Amino acid sequence: MASVIPCGPCLYDETHQNARKWCTSCEEGLIEDCEKTHKKTKTSRDHKLISIDDYRKIKDVSITFICSDHDKKLDWFCKSYDKALSVVCLPTVHRSCSDVIPIDVAASNARQSTAISDLQEAIEVTLCNITHCINNRNTTKKDIEKQEKDIRRIIRDTRTKINSHLNELEEKLMQTLVSATKTCKSKCNNCLQQFNIQEKNLIKLKDQVLQMKKFASDKLVMSEIESMKTATDSTNDYKFNLVLNSDIQKILNGVVKEFRRNSSH
Repeated sequence: MASVIPCGPCLYDETHQNARKWCTSCEEGLIEDCEKTHKKTKTSRDHKLISIDDYRKIKDVSITFICSDHDKKLDWFCKSYDKALSVVCLPTVHRSCSDVIPIDVAASNARQSTAISDLQEAIEVTLCNITHCINNRNTTKKDIEKQEKDIRRIIRDTRTKINSHLNELEEKLMQTLVSATKTCKSKCNNCLQQFNIQEKNLIKLKDQVLQMKKFASDKLVMSEIESMKTATDSTNDYKFNLVLNSDIQKILNGVVKEFRRNSSH
């Protein structure tokens, strides 16, 4: 909803009326009656009046007719400084300037001047540059989003390859482990069979020794002791350990080294 523009003179009389025209010189709204009075008054009959709708189009433009140095209305214009002046500015900074003219004279035909044409052209060029920058940044934004998707895909693919490689390595290690375990178990079983046979023979030998002590001659005992000693000395214990194949150890070391290198980045 458009904002309401009050009539300036009516507000002065503490009456609130919605203006239908706007005086660009007095910078206030006017109702129809006040507009007629405004045109009849000598000091304001030449003021430029515009519709409230047209005023709304320019009311947000940051323009002031008040001197920022002296807080007075800007009624004069210095051609040398190309600057609007207040009545207080004249006897101070601009008292020696010979080309000071009323601001109404300086502003006459301003809308048809080359200055406003140059301003419009500069605005168009700037707008074109801004549009180009916006389009460029939007394209860059899309490129960044595409790059992010590509990098995410690369990360996922890399992880898949690493997992696949680790699965293959695990399978290879497991096969080697199964083979080594099978070999060691086979050797252990062979030894157990030999030990069981030797155990039976030794038990038998033990009984023979007892019988020999009771009934054999000393000469026979001496001879049998030497042969029995040879049989007992041949019994040895063996230990079997599972060890990693050197090739497997190299693979493991390579994986660990690669993992540490990637983790340090």
